[in-house]
Amino acid sequence: MIKIIITSIALLLIQVTPSKSSFLDPIQLEAVNAVNAYLNNIEHMEGDFIQINPDTSISEGRFYIRRPGKFRFDYTDPDSLLVVSDSVWLGVIDRELDTLDRYPIRYSPHYVLFKDNVNLLKDARILGIDFYEKFLVLSIEGLTDEEIGEITLHFHVRDNITESNTNLELYEWYIIDAQGLETNVKLSNVIHGKIAENSYFLVKKNK
Repeated sequence: MIKIIITSIALLLIQVTPSKSSFLDPIQLEAVNAVNAYLNNIEHMEGDFIQINPDTSISEGRFYIRRPGKFRFDYTDPDSLLVVSDSVWLGVIDRELDTLDRYPIRYSPHYVLFKDNVNLLKDARILGIDFYEKFLVLSIEGLTDEEIGEITLHFHVRDNITESNTNLELYEWYIIDAQGLETNVKLSNVIHGKIAENSYFLVKKNK
């Protein structure tokens, strides 16, 4: 469990030098704006997740998102681990060891995704964007040394508008930390609009 915590949070502790932005043609620009619209339409979202760690081990659990800035990844395997944000702090909690490691949420690659008024053209560096028949893949990193790590978002492109008010649906992402280690998170059974309890987003021990 300690190894998983260190792997997941190592990206928060090491600074990297940002690279230059990719040039966006009009179609790419439209796609990024569609992603902005999707993220800004998220208010309450929850579902199940499976996490494939850099050592190929698999973790799983339940996630909850409340924009702006609040999210919770409640692990059932390992069942002692909890990662939670209150929009200011990101906490990594091991309930078995009764430990709490806390970091400013700005250091997380998730920051620009769940902040208020998401604008990836302004708040992130676009590293790449790829189109497939039913998929959109977007890679970003932060604009400064504060936001550590690169995150690649994978979306289903649907024929019709969904409950998230766009034809996109986020179904997985990959994070590459400053050490070059990759973590993949896959979402399933996603529900929009269900309001989680306020207590779910408190960064403290004994949750």
